[in-house]
Amino acid sequence: MTKLNKAEKFFRFLIYILPGVLFFSYYPLIHFGSSESMNFEISLPIIWLVVFDILAFFMLIKRKFLNKIFKYWGWLLFPIFLSLSVLWSLNSLRGLLTVGILWLIYFAGFSFWQLKSLFSEDGFKEKFFKVFFGSTLVICVWCFVQCILDIVGVSREYSLLCAGCTYQMFGFPHPNGFAIEPQFMGNLLLAPTIVAMYIYVTKAMPISDTLKGARPSLRSSMSIALVLILTITLFLTFSRGAIYAFVVSMIFMTAMLCRQKIFWALGKMWLMIVIAFLFTLNLQGIMADASHTDDTYQTGVAKVLNHLSLGVIDVREQSDEAIKDDGEENTEESLEENETAIYDGYVSESTDTRLRLTDAAISVWSKDFKTVMFGVGLGGAGQALYVNGLSPAPKEIVQNEYASLLLETGLVGVAFLVLTIVLIVRAVFRRKNVPLSLTILVAYGITLMFFSGLPNALQIYLLPALLISLCERN
Repeated sequence: MTKLNKAEKFFRFLIYILPGVLFFSYYPLIHFGSSESMNFEISLPIIWLVVFDILAFFMLIKRKFLNKIFKYWGWLLFPIFLSLSVLWSLNSLRGLLTVGILWLIYFAGFSFWQLKSLFSEDGFKEKFFKVFFGSTLVICVWCFVQCILDIVGVSREYSLLCAGCTYQMFGFPHPNGFAIEPQFMGNLLLAPTIVAMYIYVTKAMPISDTLKGARPSLRSSMSIALVLILTITLFLTFSRGAIYAFVVSMIFMTAMLCRQKIFWALGKMWLMIVIAFLFTLNLQGIMADASHTDDTYQTGVAKVLNHLSLGVIDVREQSDEAIKDDGEENTEESLEENETAIYDGYVSESTDTRLRLTDAAISVWSKDFKTVMFGVGLGGAGQALYVNGLSPAPKEIVQNEYASLLLETGLVGVAFLVLTIVLIVRAVFRRKNVPLSLTILVAYGITLMFFSGLPNALQIYLLPALLISLCERN
């Protein structure tokens, strides 16, 4: 075994802590002010990215690997074009900062790839997944604590719940962890949950390797517990984007793994998903009944089903009738003592806003030939919508990364994006655990339909690159 120098040890340390650092995407946050079109902030993941790239830069120079970045020129076309688009951007400052972070992400991915030999020594993968799942479990516990704190009336100043996360919204809280909102928290849980599911089903990277010394029955129980806790917390965030992405990715992974004829294991996986959903559904009903609103268990459950199904499943009237027949528990006097939650079911405004912004982006993009081909420049989507009277402020984002990139970079930029995706998929098929890597890409690809802003969610770009590098065949 080759002895690692200090730089290599620190490199591995930064990889170990990456999963945990990503969870702190909004707390703590260093705020430098704002303009009419953007906020100037630095988060822990951004700091990690800068430190990692500086270290990786010197390590690549020492190993004479840095010149290889030009060898794989196909990967560079997308970021190069986005960099050029800043020249005609309607918001050049935002575009410049965005492209800076984009290059940092690209360089980090390149470093994962070129320095992957450090991942195959000294039980690195086992230690990494210990931290990966351990940090995720800690955040899951914090999410449950947030819900409890909110139910008992602790201020948001201490619970760190976002304004739209408290029980006043639906009658029950939905946690955001240390992210800005539940949508990001759910997104952060996607990769750990998918990896845990894949490990449980295929035993490709046995969780038992991270639980050495434990009895086989204990290892199996802990694997099941890990999968259930992660899945329950993901459902608890009540983020439709993350939940939809998770379900679709599980369907995709099931289809990929059917060729291995592990139907019993796949059946158990779906059974755990159903159990996790039912547990969360009942927990949300219980929290609705325990909150300081006039909601009950029945109305809480009915709201969850109605909102997640986009209004298709509606049992609220039956729940209301059940409440009326419930005797003393629901007298006028008791109802007057409680608040009324703001939402009584599916919030169509959330969906309508996203669809409206997507339509607006496509409308502005299609106005003239230059914009169709080259867009309004990176970072200029919000400004373009604002000057065309389609958004209330320049800070508005499209909330659909694909529509946003189409507006900002035009058909040329989208073509380079498609090329990058093809190169990523091609790289995946050269490594082990192809179904896992593709499933993660599918999940994150779906989530990009629900928000935009390239630097806003580093986990979408860093985790797939790192996990694919960890799946190296040799």
